[in-house]
Amino acid sequence: MNKNPVILIDDDQDDIELFEQAFSELNIENELIIFDDGLKFFHFISTTDKKTFFILCDMNMNKIGGLELKKMILDDERLRLKCIPFLFLSTSKASAHIEDAYSLNVQGYFVKPSSFEGIKEILRAMCTYWDYASHPNK
Repeated sequence: MNKNPVILIDDDQDDIELFEQAFSELNIENELIIFDDGLKFFHFISTTDKKTFFILCDMNMNKIGGLELKKMILDDERLRLKCIPFLFLSTSKASAHIEDAYSLNVQGYFVKPSSFEGIKEILRAMCTYWDYASHPNK
């Protein structure tokens, strides 16, 4: 399995704790790097040479929303060329939000499950898919 870290960007502490617990219960060996602020993430990704397995980003955050953050990455050629799979997590099922996300070339849009088992299933599927997928960041 790809051993590069997974990045989680979410400003909801309860969601962060659920994802941490799910990673642990699924025995996912990848480091989970967590940002509760999109600007902190942007600074990190702009200054690190560390490869990343994939990014999970909440759409609705306080300081900077997920769509704005993804656009900042697309607008920065160096970051865009890192080719890091970028996946959105959201409570919204609205087709307009999904269309907005895919218009920014995201590699997935997932509605946050209401159960812990649902969170584990999504994480398992993401890790399996991106482990098997061939992409430049692998």
